[in-house]
Amino acid sequence: MGAAPTDWQLECTELKQRGAYLLQSGQWSDCTFLVGTEPNQVVLVGHKLILAMASPVFEAMFYGGMAERNESIPIVDVQIDAFKALLEYIYTGNINISSFDKACELCYGAKKYMLPHLVKECTRYLWSDLYPRNACRAYEFARLFEENVLMEKCIQIISTNTKEVLNDSSFEEVELNTVITVFSLDHLNVDSELDLFEAAVRYAKALEKRTERSVSPPRECASENRQKSPVPSTSQEKEQVVNVDSSAESSPETVMDTCRANDSDTLGAPPIEHNKKPKTEHKEKVSIRSAVEKIRFLTLSPQQFAGGPARSALLSESEAFAVLMNILSTSTDVPLPAGFSASRVPRKQLIGGGPPCNMPTFTVDTPSPVAVEQVWCAPELSRPQPCVTYPRPSRQDGVRAPYSIPNPMSGLVVMDEMHSNNMHKIYCQRAIVQHTDCLNTSALDCSVTFMVDKNIYVLGVQVPTQAPSEESGGGAGGASGYSELLYAHLLDADGARLSYTHYTNRVPYRHLLDIMFNRRVYIQRNKVYKVGIVFNKVGWYPMGTCAQQVAAESVFFNFGIGHSSDSVRDGLIRSIIFTY
Repeated sequence: MGAAPTDWQLECTELKQRGAYLLQSGQWSDCTFLVGTEPNQVVLVGHKLILAMASPVFEAMFYGGMAERNESIPIVDVQIDAFKALLEYIYTGNINISSFDKACELCYGAKKYMLPHLVKECTRYLWSDLYPRNACRAYEFARLFEENVLMEKCIQIISTNTKEVLNDSSFEEVELNTVITVFSLDHLNVDSELDLFEAAVRYAKALEKRTERSVSPPRECASENRQKSPVPSTSQEKEQVVNVDSSAESSPETVMDTCRANDSDTLGAPPIEHNKKPKTEHKEKVSIRSAVEKIRFLTLSPQQFAGGPARSALLSESEAFAVLMNILSTSTDVPLPAGFSASRVPRKQLIGGGPPCNMPTFTVDTPSPVAVEQVWCAPELSRPQPCVTYPRPSRQDGVRAPYSIPNPMSGLVVMDEMHSNNMHKIYCQRAIVQHTDCLNTSALDCSVTFMVDKNIYVLGVQVPTQAPSEESGGGAGGASGYSELLYAHLLDADGARLSYTHYTNRVPYRHLLDIMFNRRVYIQRNKVYKVGIVFNKVGWYPMGTCAQQVAAESVFFNFGIGHSSDSVRDGLIRSIIFTY
């Protein structure tokens, strides 16, 4: 290290600048860390007081009853870059995360040294960097560190993007327990159970290759088992706490079985090349068996099963025959193989963005609404309406195909200044699962939390108008309307208001009303938001239980995220209106 400049403090106007200088220069350092393992080990210096001020672990290390002496402190279970980033956070408050892997490694270090704010920021980064290709690994990380909310989000991504998850090469590297978890989910976006079985075949082949690479030569393995006693875990093994890989092939049982098999070959058993294929197939079936048992074979047709799973080495001939007999007949006396799923119910699919009900759509844009009287009694409202096609604005990945938006007025599109600049509306329409009605006696609150898998702009929401009653004078056909009065807002996960609007106008009964916010709001993927409506008119509203997962074009919406109290009477929010 070079000599420190004179009066360097004068150039530092903030505390973090002073901390950064001490960290980079090592001036006045009084502790040393040996991070990593040879030959890539590095030496980093620090200051006991600064470290103890930030972490109770460092406080105990330097000033507690078991305080470290003035010797170099080995750090073998935290990656070098992650430990450097951890020191940078302690000295300057800066959080330097540049990748998903680094976020996992840094989060491990933050938990080890009890830095809760850094843990929170690492977890937040993982949320923002979740994709189908890393959802399984993020799930394993979240399970390891008991991050339940992150685990739930990973499961949602796996459920809604199942085929992409299964087809990505990273799926072949996940833990076997993760494969079993995925195959056990009731909701998976797959064409059929063949998608799961094909993924199981690929996983078994990859597992076999990893097993072959990890097993030591026969004599060496046997001699090690006889002569060497167990040794503590190496730093390489400890680092795998963050970089989780499948461990089935390297378990003690697998290695011992392999060694026994090799020993028997040397004692006069048939040559190993003659026994290799059956032994490999047996190991495949044992390791992947628990996942295969979760596949719902009985949802397949006889042709699908006979053309695929029945021909695979993952099932024996007797197992394939038993499954096929149960597919052909529900009353067969041939039992299913032990542990196999007896479910004949296909996995639940995503609910598409079709019309939520048979009611016509009445469109009013705010804050510059169209007068109700222009379309109130239009005869076109009594029959299904066509859609008008507009070109989608170009995006970075090229110009997309045209898309359609609801057009309740046979060609008349209501747009205000907010939407005139290539902002066209897309409807995430929530299908009604069960209809109910709700009576508003004064002020009726409704809200729903939601999350999306792509960055979008939210423009507004769609809500139903009242059902006519004898008291309202609407009559059986609802020929007259009423004056609606409501308030709508959009909140982030912390409850901060992002946008809102007040709406008052005369509307017809039994219609869907578009309520547009006073400005469009940029919504980040994988973050929780909440939309709320307050109805201030007395009367009956057609509510209902709505779908919680909806696909609108290429955007997936998950509703009802969080605690049950976060969403109240969410059936009154029929659609999220957005663009991207």
